[in-house]
Amino acid sequence: MSELPSFEERRRPMLHRNELQRNDLLAMQALAPLSPTYLPWSESAMRPSGVVAVLNEVFLNRRRCVVELGSGVSTFYLGRLLRQRGGHLWTVEHDRRWAELIGRELADEGLADVVTVVHAPLTPVQSPWPHEEATWYDQSVLKEMTAGRPVDLLVVDGPPAYRVETAHARYPAGPFFAPLLAEEHAVVLDDIDRPGEQDIMARWERELGVTFERRLTSGRIGIGRPGPAFTV
Repeated sequence: MSELPSFEERRRPMLHRNELQRNDLLAMQALAPLSPTYLPWSESAMRPSGVVAVLNEVFLNRRRCVVELGSGVSTFYLGRLLRQRGGHLWTVEHDRRWAELIGRELADEGLADVVTVVHAPLTPVQSPWPHEEATWYDQSVLKEMTAGRPVDLLVVDGPPAYRVETAHARYPAGPFFAPLLAEEHAVVLDDIDRPGEQDIMARWERELGVTFERRLTSGRIGIGRPGPAFTV
């Protein structure tokens, strides 16, 4: 007969949610200087505390060549900070209509020279996980994207991976960008509370030689860097 979960085990998810909410509230305050206009923050967007962690990475470690997979709220915050600090963001989006909308809004805000929106539809790829619908961004579109400049920050928040059949949809980002990463770099993976992303982190640690700092209560993101993780 299996033992019932202890009180502490039943209480832990609630404590994690509360801590995550507190961190998000604090993050919204930190984001205020970069929030001149309204942005629609959806359920699928990166959490505010995750956005702050990414911006800290740009600010503290002088990331200047940034690639983001999956465009949204984070795109605008990254663009605004890079406009102040110097650098460029390439944001990749599979949905043409969403890419066009993001592009128009960025242009209206004067960020078109800082952020390049890249529309790359999803195409079939091979996956290490059998029985999954394996698609990823059209690699022919991405090959010349950064014009040979080493990527020092890779933010992986796409493509969508919320269905069981696509749980590992974000894995191809690792092997594709591995030879394009700068010697000193960081890789950010969103939604690490999900089993698929946890599998991906473990595999990327082996294949990319990075160590992930797992922030389950601060953005639900993982931040991987060469060697031991460093907290920012």
